[in-house]
Amino acid sequence: MEKQRDNSLSNKKTIFFILIPLTVAVFFLAYFSIKESRADSLQLLVIQGEAFIESLSSASKNAISSEEFYTQLAHKRYNEITIEIEQYELDKVTEDLLYRHALLHNLYSAHVFNTDSTLVASSFARGSQIRLPEFVVNEVQYLLSNREDNYLLLLDDDNPSGDIRHYYIKLSNKMDRVTVVVVDARYFTNALEQTQIGFLARQMTSDNSIEYIIYQATDGIVFSSLDLDGLLSIESDPFLTEAIESDSIMHRIHTMDDVDLLEIVRPFSTSDYPFGLLRIGLSLDDYNSISRRFDLQMILFSAGLLLLLIVSIVYLSSRKKRQRISAQYDQYKSVSDKIFDEMKTGVAAVDKDGYIIVVNKAFEEILEVQNLSDKNWTTTIAPLMPKLPKADEIHSRVIELEIKFVTHKLEKILLVVMSSLSSQGNQDNSFVAVINDVTNLRELEKKTARKERLSEMGDLAAGVAHEIRNPLNTISIASQRLAGEFMPSENQDEYLSFTKQIKDETKRLNEIITKFLALARGEKKQKSKIDMSEIVGEFCQFIAVEAESLGIKIEKDIAPPCQIEGNKDAVKQVLANLYNNSKESLNSCMGIIKLTIHTQQNKIELIFEDSGPGIPEEIREKIFTPYYTTKEAGTGLGLPTIHRIIADMGGEVKVETSDLGGAKFVISFS
Repeated sequence: MEKQRDNSLSNKKTIFFILIPLTVAVFFLAYFSIKESRADSLQLLVIQGEAFIESLSSASKNAISSEEFYTQLAHKRYNEITIEIEQYELDKVTEDLLYRHALLHNLYSAHVFNTDSTLVASSFARGSQIRLPEFVVNEVQYLLSNREDNYLLLLDDDNPSGDIRHYYIKLSNKMDRVTVVVVDARYFTNALEQTQIGFLARQMTSDNSIEYIIYQATDGIVFSSLDLDGLLSIESDPFLTEAIESDSIMHRIHTMDDVDLLEIVRPFSTSDYPFGLLRIGLSLDDYNSISRRFDLQMILFSAGLLLLLIVSIVYLSSRKKRQRISAQYDQYKSVSDKIFDEMKTGVAAVDKDGYIIVVNKAFEEILEVQNLSDKNWTTTIAPLMPKLPKADEIHSRVIELEIKFVTHKLEKILLVVMSSLSSQGNQDNSFVAVINDVTNLRELEKKTARKERLSEMGDLAAGVAHEIRNPLNTISIASQRLAGEFMPSENQDEYLSFTKQIKDETKRLNEIITKFLALARGEKKQKSKIDMSEIVGEFCQFIAVEAESLGIKIEKDIAPPCQIEGNKDAVKQVLANLYNNSKESLNSCMGIIKLTIHTQQNKIELIFEDSGPGIPEEIREKIFTPYYTTKEAGTGLGLPTIHRIIADMGGEVKVETSDLGGAKFVISFS
């Protein structure tokens, strides 16, 4: 019995001395495993945060650009209205004239002041306002006394009527008057609210995992998604001081209002905002809660003496922990993916080995490539845009490029920003690429510039045409009298040839002036419902005889009746100009001219193409510019006139290469 008792005691001691070390060993193994998992999870959060703050930086810059763009767009629109009023002599500006302009442009009111700030004429078209506010009159006086600025744009969103109004005050180019137009600014302010940085920050912090977004400069807070009291200045926080002096993204575990946060910090600046820091606070509540629960379980598990039970509990607990960490990671990834996919800006993050680890839908749509995740940057993206620098050429700096990107015969203008993700001491070639499709913006800038130039030409044309036509008429009359009344007795044929040449050249110069006026002033023609198919059919019949005599074959593919809002004579002028260009390009040689009308995606398209030599791609952007021509006797006004007519009718015109080998003009109407 004693021997058995001793053996039992010995076995218990053996089990005890084996179980305790095993339990301790399992405890420490599990502890270090979880510690490593925490570090890995935190590192994943840091990577996600870095990609997120890069996206926020790009989106913020776009928001600032949008604010500037809306303001410039408003200025250009109001400037065009005032230019129309300034065309009238000051003594002809009446209340009735201003009232018509106010109705035409949907204004609240319009006013004209003399250079001594006295009111010349005033008209209120709508609204309850019966006179201009005192502060507007004061601004008129200020503009007259400080003429280095020729306009002021005032926003009044706090008036008794509850309306939001723009007061646009413009000093004329002749310095003889000040014009004031009052416009409804609700559309402007609504658009501005949807693009401002503060709105962007509030939208991004709608998810509970993002505690705050702050833009802090050295002299204070620029904007914040929260009302934060007692926030330290940058100079008072060593971490922020180091971050603003760095050119890379930094992070830290930070406590604010007794809440543990992962804070991601990045230097940020634009031309309109001071240099400072973008700060994003990501909540660590779930992460810390899971960690505390696991610590408690580990203490309970270590009290047990059964090795299999302890191992099972530790294993199951570890597995559950990893699942929760994975779920937390998936949650953060889901939030960032949602933000990425809803952005119009393309974003892609590339790791040190050159593989795309994060990419949003906009990036793939802009480049028209699918399933880029986990693909190699060098083999998939670099061939599409050869001008982009290689990953090892970024070196912890930001590179901005504007490149032309061509896919499926469609040319896009892309603004590409590439920024390194590596820290100063770790050059691992990882980076973030941000792509914006600015094709429409650049096209709008071109159209605006062209419209401004034509407006300026209109002012010039009125005086120039009068001054030129008078001497032209005199020359023409003189040449007729020379031919009819002063015939010499000798060399009569030569004399008549000279006088005829004078008349022909004066006639040609008068036609050039007429085209110049038509292009520059933009003749207002009455619009009505017109049938494009009928007009094209009549035009083909009209040119059939001449085309047959020149050996030109006219082909047509006309759809059923297609009606648009426009002017029939203007459409005929467009067709005549295109026909003359095609006829000249064929140069009295046999060829084909084809006219096609069809509907596509709620649009009516008129296609005019020929089998001539075509238009080289390198000059296609120039052909609609006034006075640009490749012909020796050309005026450079035909195609710009076509462009203006189509634009006035709300359409678009573009040039392509025809399947017939020549030029192809595609005119589309919505």
